[in-house]
Amino acid sequence: MKNRIHTTFVLLLLLLCSAFGAAEPGGNGDSIQNMQCGGACHGDASINETSGALLSLSSPATIYLGIPTTLTLTATNLETSNSGLVGLFLLTDMTGHSDTPQDAGWEILSDVNGGAMNYNEQTLDSGQNQTSISWVLRASALGTTTFYAAIHHGGGYSAPFFGTTATGFEVTVQPVPEDLPRLAADFTPPTFRALDTPTELNIQTQFTNAVQFEWKSEDGLLSSSPVNTTGNNSWTISLPAALQPTTIQWRVILEGEGPEQTTPWFTLASEEGSWEVSENAVYLQAIALLFMTAGIVIALQTRITMGANGNDEPGKKYDAGDHI
Repeated sequence: MKNRIHTTFVLLLLLLCSAFGAAEPGGNGDSIQNMQCGGACHGDASINETSGALLSLSSPATIYLGIPTTLTLTATNLETSNSGLVGLFLLTDMTGHSDTPQDAGWEILSDVNGGAMNYNEQTLDSGQNQTSISWVLRASALGTTTFYAAIHHGGGYSAPFFGTTATGFEVTVQPVPEDLPRLAADFTPPTFRALDTPTELNIQTQFTNAVQFEWKSEDGLLSSSPVNTTGNNSWTISLPAALQPTTIQWRVILEGEGPEQTTPWFTLASEEGSWEVSENAVYLQAIALLFMTAGIVIALQTRITMGANGNDEPGKKYDAGDHI
C-alpha cells in the first residue's frame, strides 16, 4: 500500500511539472507582460533558441505630453513554426522586470488587436516572413524614454525562439503648444463593443472647434461618419452595428485656433463575450480530482486485501484451510 501511495505522489509531481514547464504552441493571449515572460512563461528558458528576426521601432518625429502617439514595431526575417504564431513585446527596459511602458509612465490606449496590452500575438500567413504592429500610447511626463521590443515564436524545431532589438529607441516628450487642438487629457478610447448593436462614441477634446471622424474596416475601406456636438468640446459619433467578430480602426481630425491635428488610429474590436477561466482554479480542481481518485483506488485495494487475509470479509467463508 505504501508503494501505491508513493506512486500516486510521483504521478502527481509529473503532472504538475508537465503542466507548468511545457511550451505553449497555442499562445497565451494578449496581456501585460515583462520581457522575462518571453524567455520563461512560454516555455523553459533553458531550451530557448535565439530568434533570427530583425526588430525595429519607429514613431512620429514630434511627441507632446498627454497627447496620444503611435509606436510601430516592424519585424522582418521571420522563420516561424507551422502555426505561424508570434508574440511581440513593447518594453522600456531589458532587465526582465518592471519594464512595461506603464512602469515608465506611459499609458497604453490601444493595441493592434483591440486591447491595451504591451504583449500582442499575431498569426502570420504561410510564407509570410515579416509583420508590423502599432501601439497608441500617452506620456505622463516630459523627458526621454528608451523603448525596446522583443519577440517570441516557434521555429522548425521543438524549441521556442526568443529575440530582442539590438539597441534602444529613444522617444522625447515635449510640452504641448498653447491652444493646440487635442483630445482631452482624461479621454480613454474604448477598445471593445458588443455585436449586433450600433455603437455611440463619446469623445472629449480641448481647444477644438470642429471634428471629422474617419474609420476603416479590416479590408482597408475608408469611411467617414457625421459628428454631432453635445456641448463645448464634447462630440458623439454613431457607428453601424457589427454583425460578426471583427475590428475597425478610427481616428479624428481636430480643428481649432492652433494647427490642425490628426489622432493616431485607435482599434475597436467587436466580438462575442467569452467565459474567463482561472488557470489556477483548473489546476486545483485537477489536483483535487487526482487525490479523490487515488483515495478511491486505495480504499478499494485495502478492502480486497482484507478480504483475502480474513477479518470477516467475503471469501473467508470459502476458505477451509484452518479446519483442515
